[in-house]
Amino acid sequence: MARITERLADLASGAFFTQAVVTAKTALSEHFVRVELRSDRFRTAPWTPGCKVQLRTDRGTMTRRTYTPFGWDTAEGTVSLVAYVHGAGPAARWFDRVTPGDACELFGPRRSIDLTGVASEVVFVGDETSVGLAAALGQTRPDGVTYLLEAADPAEYTKVLAGLGVTATVVPKTADRRDLLAAAGTGAYDLVVTGDAATVGPVRRAAGGWTPAPGKVFGKAYWAEGRTGLD
Repeated sequence: MARITERLADLASGAFFTQAVVTAKTALSEHFVRVELRSDRFRTAPWTPGCKVQLRTDRGTMTRRTYTPFGWDTAEGTVSLVAYVHGAGPAARWFDRVTPGDACELFGPRRSIDLTGVASEVVFVGDETSVGLAAALGQTRPDGVTYLLEAADPAEYTKVLAGLGVTATVVPKTADRRDLLAAAGTGAYDLVVTGDAATVGPVRRAAGGWTPAPGKVFGKAYWAEGRTGLD
């Protein structure tokens, strides 16, 4: 029965997933890795900055992990992903073992946070899992964005972001999120907050009391302690 299930998963992936090839892999630091993918189907995909894709991590299953591409070149048919790799989950194993020339499968792109809809001034709050969205916003809006991010290793994350063209304030992750909750914009601005559900909820609630308050709030929890399935 297990082999039948695995076969059905592989057949379904062939029908619904984009088949791509890994063309490059670069370790940006101990915990961050960048991969480049190529497929002719990327040339016509309806991608806008902030869209997400789901990477199928293992053959014989429908296990997927979600990422925000920070580069999508329709002329070349290439997609750029950057991932925060930690722990021993399916995504960590995939990024550890994959090499240029390997085949891979993606579902999407699909709408997630539409970065084309944010104001000219933005406060961006997140963590290590927000790296792709931060880089995508940095390319879309090189000016007018204040990045305030939390990380287990602020120095490592600051260096990785700088290499992706993002200048950010990165603070240590704490239980009370004091530094993040003190964030505020100047003038008219929108708030984008993603990452840990334990951060996204409190920041969204606190934003209503900031002076001035954000015009629009774009929020999405990418993960939560002890839970799976968030994207």
